[in-house]
Amino acid sequence: MLRLIKAANGMNIFGQGIRIILFTVPAVAAAVAAHHYVPNLVRIPLPRSILTPVGVALAAPGLVLWFTAVVQLLVEFPRGKLVTAGAYRVCRNPIYSSFAFFILPGLSLAIGTWVYLVVAAVLCLGVVIFIRKEERDLSRVFGDEYRRYTARVDRLIPFVKPVGISV
Repeated sequence: MLRLIKAANGMNIFGQGIRIILFTVPAVAAAVAAHHYVPNLVRIPLPRSILTPVGVALAAPGLVLWFTAVVQLLVEFPRGKLVTAGAYRVCRNPIYSSFAFFILPGLSLAIGTWVYLVVAAVLCLGVVIFIRKEERDLSRVFGDEYRRYTARVDRLIPFVKPVGISV
């Protein structure tokens, strides 16, 4: 079990994830409370017959991206390998990206409230604030291999080539 959490190269599987999650939790709590207690205030004023299918269509690929990224990380991390294929070819943080760009917006549309879009924005902000330490650690452990990876794959936005990233 310890090998799953800490790889032979010294990296921790959670990276900055716990900080990012803790940063995002208050926004999640506020969104759930707003959705529950003031639903008319946070409702998207479009028919649910339109919103729900669009939301499900948006969330579905996000769930696939998330699941693929989690499985890849669980398989490759204990080996101490830098994961750059599959979901990690799309962006360097596909677990966060799947939530920020697909799952949370899809949920917002499917249930007809905009509050989870705010949570997605807070999640992105948390990644931007906290991920630099993880990137420095990855650069230290994987060197040029990681620097080449950062030059071709964006930190968070899927399918976008990074611009002016310094690790």
